[in-house]
Amino acid sequence: MGKIDPLYQAKSWGDRAANLQILAELRANEPICFNRKDGYVDLWHITRHTDIFEVEKNTDSFIVAPRMVLMPTEREEKLREFTGGTVHIIKSLVSIDKPEHPPLRMLTQGWFMPKNLARLQGAMDASADTALERLAAAGGICDFAQDIALEYPLRVIMAAMGIPSDDYPKMLKLTQELFSPEDPDVSADEKTQEEVTAGIINTFMEFYAYFTALTADRKARPRDDLASVIANAEIDGEPIGEAEQLGYYIITATAGHDTTSFSLSEAIWHLAQNPEVLAELKADPDTMAPKIVEESIRLASPVRHFLRTATEDIRIGGHQFHAGDTLMLWFPSGSRDEAIFEDPDVFNPHRNLSTRHASFGHGAHICLGMHLARQENAAFLKQLAARVKSIELTGEPEFNHSHFVGGIKHLPVKMELE
Repeated sequence: MGKIDPLYQAKSWGDRAANLQILAELRANEPICFNRKDGYVDLWHITRHTDIFEVEKNTDSFIVAPRMVLMPTEREEKLREFTGGTVHIIKSLVSIDKPEHPPLRMLTQGWFMPKNLARLQGAMDASADTALERLAAAGGICDFAQDIALEYPLRVIMAAMGIPSDDYPKMLKLTQELFSPEDPDVSADEKTQEEVTAGIINTFMEFYAYFTALTADRKARPRDDLASVIANAEIDGEPIGEAEQLGYYIITATAGHDTTSFSLSEAIWHLAQNPEVLAELKADPDTMAPKIVEESIRLASPVRHFLRTATEDIRIGGHQFHAGDTLMLWFPSGSRDEAIFEDPDVFNPHRNLSTRHASFGHGAHICLGMHLARQENAAFLKQLAARVKSIELTGEPEFNHSHFVGGIKHLPVKMELE
């Protein structure tokens, strides 16, 4: 089915609007759609909000194993060779099922709840101040996505983990190599699938070396930081394994800033196009900042998909699935579902926030850092409201090339400062 093929291609997501249109057409005409493509596993594409949530909450009938992210079968084979049997090069919360998942998640779930995130407010405010001072030094002219959004949440999550500031650039580089290995800004030369796979393995090994050393340090000298929590974590009185430690570090250090930066750039893009909303933000930042953040996360939907595999014959959304079927959950589609959101492509921060978008997922695997992402971006927008008079686009946004995690990678703007 050729009309779906662009969804599989990292490069095609550089034209996000075109791919969102493909998903809109699927929702309207074939919301549960089977597709067979050479070089990939057969997939059922799930595009409706209700069906995505139904699959996500049913963790007995739909599991992460044996794969959670779309990749060519050639890459799957290479990764199985490297790991000794699994395509999951990283054993993290997003790549495991029950019974391992719940106790591993509980190790830090409390740490990421709103009442405990208050300890990071100072780091958020300091990082926002650093970003806005940099903006002022540039006369308000910048590529917001690259110059501001990339580093703002990075500084926050790195500080929370206790990673030295000298290592922030390394963490940023490795994150981009992991999530966007085919983007031309990450890799200037077009690569074969074999080269992309080799690059992912190399990135993993760099993470492995870095966090193995960090674990040894935090075991010997624990501190009041998240890295120490992970390094010394126990389940039922036994230390968690090296693979679980490494996965925790990587998912926190990478997903903890990349998705947030995409959502923040999305917010600035829409504020530039809607000066009346910027005026509302300036007049009442405490009320408007959370609303703008939530609507921007809905529209950005930085995690574009996850895969699930049926463990049994089961009916969802009027369709009969069979054990072994692989489903692709399209979160940007769920978050723009016309049956759930009126005028879903319109930026409207005054929507009823009790209606959940799909951008954080749902059920047991709902994003662990969702409260942190909300708090970070709200903190930035509140400072922005006090220091910026207007926002003007000086060029069109560019989107990164990735069908997994993505968003605006270049956003040229001019801001008039107070």
